[in-house]
Amino acid sequence: MKKYPVITISREYGSGGHEVASLLAEKLGLPLYDNELIIEAAKDSGYAESAFEDAEESFSSFWGLRFNTMSEYGIYELPLQDKLYLIQSMTIKKIAKRGPAVIVGRCADHVLKEVVPTVNIFVQSDTEHRVKRIMERTGLNYEKAEAKIKKMETGNDIYRKSYN
Repeated sequence: MKKYPVITISREYGSGGHEVASLLAEKLGLPLYDNELIIEAAKDSGYAESAFEDAEESFSSFWGLRFNTMSEYGIYELPLQDKLYLIQSMTIKKIAKRGPAVIVGRCADHVLKEVVPTVNIFVQSDTEHRVKRIMERTGLNYEKAEAKIKKMETGNDIYRKSYN
């Protein structure tokens, strides 16, 4: 059997990156981690899956601002988003050390930079195609689908800049 590296898929929102990752994983006979990564990180950490999903969504609102909080002992704690990112990063590293896999998003390319050999793929598409895909998937009209893309892109940019 041919040995493959870990493959990371980064993508523009609405470009079809998940579908590309699914096809690639299927063709190569590799496990796919997208939402499965959230499930595993939640199980490992004791946080609810919804906490990870909400943290991802929150980067697309209020400009993804994160605030340190002070504990009752006067010690600053990491914001929840940062804690969840660190947990996801540990889960990504654990998955990668198990062997070849396809991992979608979550800065996996950056997280695995010096951990295991990777092939990093970025999936993009023109805006018109992305808007049509979002309209088909969600039932949104053109203007709302376009606004959703802009909102998600802003959140994704902030997320990558925060953690890369």
